[in-house]
Amino acid sequence: MAADPKSPSLAELRQQLDQTDDDIVRLLARRLQSIRLIAKAKAEQGSMIRDPERERDVLTRVEGLATSLGVSGPLARKIFSDLIDYSVSRQVGSLVDADRGDVTVAYQGQPLTYNQLAAEQYVAGRGLRGRFVGLSTLTQVIEQLSSGQVDLAFVPIENTVAGSVNQIYDVLRERDLHIVGEDSFKVELCLAAVADVPLPALRRIYSHPLALDQCSAFIDGLPQVQATPFADSRDAVRTVAEAKDPTLAAIGSPEAVRAHGLTILRGAVGNQDEILMRYVALARAPVPIDERVSCKTSLIFSTRHEKGALLRCLQVLADHGLSMTKLESRPRPNRPWEYMFFIDFEGNVVEPRVATALETLRAEALYLKVLGCYPAKATPQIAQAGEIKPAAEPAVAPAAAPPAKPAARASKHYKLADRATRSADTIVRVGDLLIGGEGFVVIAGPCSVESAEMITKTAQHVRGAGAHILRGGVFKPRTGPYAFQGLGLEGLDMLVAAGKAAGMPIVTEVMSPEQVRPVADKADMLQIGARNMQNFALLNAVGKVDRPVLLKRGMSSTVEEWLAAAEYILAQGNGQVVLCERGIRTFESATRNTLDLSAVVVLRERTHLPIIVDPSHGTGRRPYVAPMAWASRACGAHGIIVEVHPDPDKALSDGDQSLDYAGFVGLMQGLGRVRA
Repeated sequence: MAADPKSPSLAELRQQLDQTDDDIVRLLARRLQSIRLIAKAKAEQGSMIRDPERERDVLTRVEGLATSLGVSGPLARKIFSDLIDYSVSRQVGSLVDADRGDVTVAYQGQPLTYNQLAAEQYVAGRGLRGRFVGLSTLTQVIEQLSSGQVDLAFVPIENTVAGSVNQIYDVLRERDLHIVGEDSFKVELCLAAVADVPLPALRRIYSHPLALDQCSAFIDGLPQVQATPFADSRDAVRTVAEAKDPTLAAIGSPEAVRAHGLTILRGAVGNQDEILMRYVALARAPVPIDERVSCKTSLIFSTRHEKGALLRCLQVLADHGLSMTKLESRPRPNRPWEYMFFIDFEGNVVEPRVATALETLRAEALYLKVLGCYPAKATPQIAQAGEIKPAAEPAVAPAAAPPAKPAARASKHYKLADRATRSADTIVRVGDLLIGGEGFVVIAGPCSVESAEMITKTAQHVRGAGAHILRGGVFKPRTGPYAFQGLGLEGLDMLVAAGKAAGMPIVTEVMSPEQVRPVADKADMLQIGARNMQNFALLNAVGKVDRPVLLKRGMSSTVEEWLAAAEYILAQGNGQVVLCERGIRTFESATRNTLDLSAVVVLRERTHLPIIVDPSHGTGRRPYVAPMAWASRACGAHGIIVEVHPDPDKALSDGDQSLDYAGFVGLMQGLGRVRA
């Protein structure tokens, strides 16, 4: 027998890895060259810079290719999302900054602070070469810009946790400066010390006040620690490094921590998983923007002291089809209890509709100042409707049914949920996914989260098969007290991690008002189970949080009672309700419950709320789940929720109605042959 070839050494493997990394960089350079040619072609043809449909196609294609090659699909999507954003910025720069090569940029702070890192990102993204000047105060930054010593001032204007930086709005109001660009920067907050010390050994944590505020939940979990503000996060990191005291720690950027040789004790210590800072570039003069570039316009105005004055001003934007992305109020100087309003909206001042809107707004407002028109970069993620890949073979579409008419009689039990109150369908956003309208959403996952490995594996599988939202129970209402009751908040953390790894929003059930806030802080959607449909204290509790709610039908409830339960949530101010038909209890024993698909048709007539179907609980029998899922789409439901388990026969709950991985793939393939 021939001997196996010698396995490569660690040094040889690292050499191969280095070569692969070099190849990746060369491919990036090649891609950038293609981007330059595309920008030139778009300029010659007069095409718009951004093509959202093309971007979606690219992301879908690379995610599918990555999955087929055993690479994380969400990882590929994230990498290429960043590449697309960078490519768009370079194309915008070719139109906006064609005459500029070198720029001098002032920012507040020191090197390796977030302000400096964000400024570098902005300049590089526009294809410019920058010289960066760090200054101690915002006043110094603005003075250097006003006096012509620098070309741009790059300053933070809002944060996704702490909100607006009011000082910047005051500068824009008082100075003759113009916003010429914007960017968003991901703030990575890590805790670092001189050595790998246990957290209970720490006594002080240093950082900028804003960073401390953004990490308040983590710091509050260390009662022995005193948070000490510093003028600059870089100063905080340097102070800890120079003190060499293991009881001291600093919160700062990973770049600053590594530069000072500190040890990272914890990464991502912010109150939210993703903290973004929006920055604006200020200049002494406005920069004309090509009409093909997607833009924002920012302005400040004050209204007349008349009834409905603000409404009339905002109506001007609506009448001209302009989407407002921000509205901020600030006190008027020396005018107690009077306010000025800052507005950002999507639109370019060279567009006729924008020019007309501004002219009308000047006549309506008491005072108006355009702060700038600039390429839009920091924009909300556009949510997408759930899509089901069509089957390879042609589908036969049934004859179109006449549209359902609103109920002739308004109900006295529910008003806000009534179609007679709101004729348009409500579309609920869960993460970056829309439920309702023309889309069809698939929610899939195990009945219960049993372990981190199990939920992670299942999440990856259902995501690869086409599911949109990950489900998993961590608090389980069981008939018997000795049955598996769920892993609680520990299971929730597992579910969150699995959803994040698979790139899916998550939904899980809450059983009591006390669970609502802790679960809402981490989950994208809250579920109210059938047994709690008329738990009015729980309904009121979920009605007070800003989270979508999946409301299941009670086992013996009528449609009227179900909608009345939804009304409890709506009446508390939460209009993000999705109804779920999960079968009702009848005398029939062939199935666990009787799946009432006629309720879907009735609800489409009586309410504007989205409706999905649970064929798993609705039948309780594994062979029946897929056919009833297909029927759910055919009868007009907006989606389904199904239970999927790696080994249903060993599931700790609801194994009889759970699909294995192959069964779920078959269900998804069948959905592609069904048309609503």
